[in-house]
Amino acid sequence: MRDLPFRVRAPGRICLFGEHSDYLGLDVIAAAISMEMEITAAPRTDDEIHIVYLNLGEKDTFPIETETPYRSRRDYLRSAFNVMAREGFRPRHGWSLQVKGNIPIAAGLSSSSAMTVGAVMAIARMAEKRVSERNVALAAYDAEVTEFGESGGTMDHYASVFGGVIHVDMENGTAIRLPARLASIVIGDSCEKKKDTVGDLRFIRTAVEREYEIMSQGISSFNRRTTSVDSVYKQRHQAPSQQRRMAEATLQNRDLTHRALELLSTRNPEPREIGRMLTEHHEILRDGLNRSTPKIERMIEASLSAGALGCKINGSGGGGTMMAYCNGQENEVASAIQHADGKAYIVEVSRGASITTINR
Repeated sequence: MRDLPFRVRAPGRICLFGEHSDYLGLDVIAAAISMEMEITAAPRTDDEIHIVYLNLGEKDTFPIETETPYRSRRDYLRSAFNVMAREGFRPRHGWSLQVKGNIPIAAGLSSSSAMTVGAVMAIARMAEKRVSERNVALAAYDAEVTEFGESGGTMDHYASVFGGVIHVDMENGTAIRLPARLASIVIGDSCEKKKDTVGDLRFIRTAVEREYEIMSQGISSFNRRTTSVDSVYKQRHQAPSQQRRMAEATLQNRDLTHRALELLSTRNPEPREIGRMLTEHHEILRDGLNRSTPKIERMIEASLSAGALGCKINGSGGGGTMMAYCNGQENEVASAIQHADGKAYIVEVSRGASITTINR
């Protein structure tokens, strides 16, 4: 049964609240969406892994016996095999993999995280071992982030594994599913390719961490998770620098996420309140972290005019996608995004990653 072909599906995600917070040790609320990466696996009679990336028209082959060198940075499937092998998860024989997906690449929807989550689940199946949801997420994080010394948090991986709406408590390193039922969401792709997502994250993290250190020099009890924003404002002696505004924005996001957690801990949260809070989050990301672009702003304005209850940019920003929260106006909002020269996708909150056997 274990050697039968199988298929893994892992969803992408949106961050609802706490964008640019997880890698700073602050909580986030995310949701898996009905766009996914898919890995289909079939057993081989040799000791090699053969991979075909259908969307990219690329192929890769490597043996399973030894750790595999990387062809380039962010060689995520190879890194997943290496990370899992170090933990004792090694296939008994070769496999042929086909990888495809409908998540726009480099668009803030976590296509790479979904792929690494799917890869980790596939490798565990090949090795005929069980692995918990939490450990799937952590192994995928190691394969995508730790292995290449990059900035990033675990939100993407937890969201893809767990599915639904989740709260990630970064203090304890845990994720829980929230009961909230959400309305439809329209993703708007600006088709603006971000120049350097990893570099952006590294810059924000470095600048904000430095400002936290400065804050702690003026506030002896400073704690990024609990110190009030007002007490930070009172510490100012001059107009804030760009870096200071960024750090203050992360604390504003922290407080907004706490309020959102209370709202989304109910089964049927009020849609207009969700929309209002999403727009508030976007304004913090735009004005405090400089994450938006003129085209994203035009798409958001068009979405709100067409009936969206709230909008925000997705992911690292500086291009990529935005989301519009809708409650019956999905088609009108999608049309408005397209008229603003974006691509629109209507999505739902989805279940988490899954694995199914393909019967011959």
